[in-house]
Amino acid sequence: MKKILEGLRVVEMGFYAVAPWSAKHLGALGAEVIKLEPPEGEPSHHVAPYINKTAALYIAANLNKRHVALDLKDAARRAAALELIQGCDIFMENMRPGTCERLGFGYEALRKLNPRLIFASASAYGHSGEMASQAGADPFVQAFCGWCSVTGAEGTEGEMLRYMAHLDLTTAAALTEAILQALVARERHGTGQRIDCSMLSASISLQTTRLAEYLATGKQPRPAGSTGTLYAPDEAFVCQDRKYIVVSATTQQQWVALCTALAMPGLAADARFAINASRLANLSELRGLLAGTFKSRPLTWWLLKLKQQGVPRAAIADFEGVRDSTQVRANGYLQDLATPHWGEVLVEGMPWKFDRTPAGPHRPGGLKGEHTDAVMAERTH
Repeated sequence: MKKILEGLRVVEMGFYAVAPWSAKHLGALGAEVIKLEPPEGEPSHHVAPYINKTAALYIAANLNKRHVALDLKDAARRAAALELIQGCDIFMENMRPGTCERLGFGYEALRKLNPRLIFASASAYGHSGEMASQAGADPFVQAFCGWCSVTGAEGTEGEMLRYMAHLDLTTAAALTEAILQALVARERHGTGQRIDCSMLSASISLQTTRLAEYLATGKQPRPAGSTGTLYAPDEAFVCQDRKYIVVSATTQQQWVALCTALAMPGLAADARFAINASRLANLSELRGLLAGTFKSRPLTWWLLKLKQQGVPRAAIADFEGVRDSTQVRANGYLQDLATPHWGEVLVEGMPWKFDRTPAGPHRPGGLKGEHTDAVMAERTH
């Protein structure tokens, strides 16, 4: 059976992660994706580390695509790019608002060429308001959206998640969702439309639970490290071998089971910790008691004991642990991919599985501009 988006063509003029990552997933769903970038390449080419002289970020974000490089300042090349877009279903970009218009690739211009075009645009702060023209990156949007006010260890301020591109990829996922919705709308109504998506909107949506707490109480949540706000205990503890275990007791039954596993039955009867509300009120004392106990045994001991009692638990794994996890491999969440330029690379698998319309596996992307001649030749047939 055909893949869901087979037969659709995407032209992506993106950089770094947002539009490229979204386009990669459209390619995994079967769309033909053409990455269009300038001759010097988009900025992610210069982000270390590298695999055989190509940035690992560029490789990861640009699987499932053909790669075209055109100088859009050249009239003939610009006309060729417009011809490509005229025959595509989806156009994607995440440049600073106004850039596409200056290049002659704004929505109004492209809609005249292709009324069925879905024009998907992602920005940092939105396409309206005083900050619309500002460029933005993941850490700056984290700071602006309130994320940093609740992130970090207790007593600290202004901490960021610097190594995950968390908001970039959250925005990419939101952009993909919007494009799929627009495709359904086009199927029903026959016309395309413009999609505006932003890192700020995606980050606010992602913080729904913490924002709900603030909007309900008017109280600003404070940084609390790994500690949750709704249940106690609900955090990470260091074990004897300096490895971390995450433990949670969201029900009274789990709390009693945890006390049994820790061989501390008296805690369950202690008035300070008898119910969840009292445990939250006396969290500092509870944390001190539990921390001392967890330090007395290694991680594997506690994982076994908590499993026997049915207590929610998990070991904090590093990337080596994720790579070697039989659970991860059994579900195809990491996959080996043979590539012509970079040898065998390990890439993430599909975030979804379909039993009738398969997605993936990923296909190798290419080098900057590698498919320019082939794609341009297709225009004459």
